[in-house]
Amino acid sequence: MKIWNPNELVGKEVFDANGTSVGWVDKTWNSWNEEYPGYFFGVKTNEHVRNTHFRGANKLIPIYNEYIRTTGNTVTLNKTIDELCHYWNTTVPCGPTQCPIEELVEMPVYDKFHSRIGTFCTYVETNGTINNFGLLPDPYLCESLHLPYNTTFPIETNYITLVKDTVTLDKTLHELKDYWQYKRQR
Repeated sequence: MKIWNPNELVGKEVFDANGTSVGWVDKTWNSWNEEYPGYFFGVKTNEHVRNTHFRGANKLIPIYNEYIRTTGNTVTLNKTIDELCHYWNTTVPCGPTQCPIEELVEMPVYDKFHSRIGTFCTYVETNGTINNFGLLPDPYLCESLHLPYNTTFPIETNYITLVKDTVTLDKTLHELKDYWQYKRQR
């Protein structure tokens, strides 16, 4: 669904495709380019959903605007809670290992020279495959590299080389900036 004013959804209760209350919209981020136009929303799950479906995770569940069926006084998704859980509990290749998405969301991300660049706040699933994470750059990077604030930027899963307490990429900050400029122009 095309969302014209994402900030109007913040605070609204979210229901899945079956009418089950999921939680409420807590944050919104802009998407990085026309390939994935629109917005990402961070849904704060309610206690029942958090403890029953998301193993007690207190992290915001990322929802892409295409997952939204209707908006009004509430937000209704076109995905069920089981479908959301399926992707949340999926593992993706991270260098030599596989990592669950739930561990990577909100984890600090560093470039190959160990400079902090931001945190993962969302991911993009296409035809059942997760190809990109959405990185929310740290504010100092937005200022120094002239990037828009409150916008996620893509990080391909094959860029991840190491995951421990942080995520390390195999790209430098300047390589990422060139990559992001290329993606925005496409």
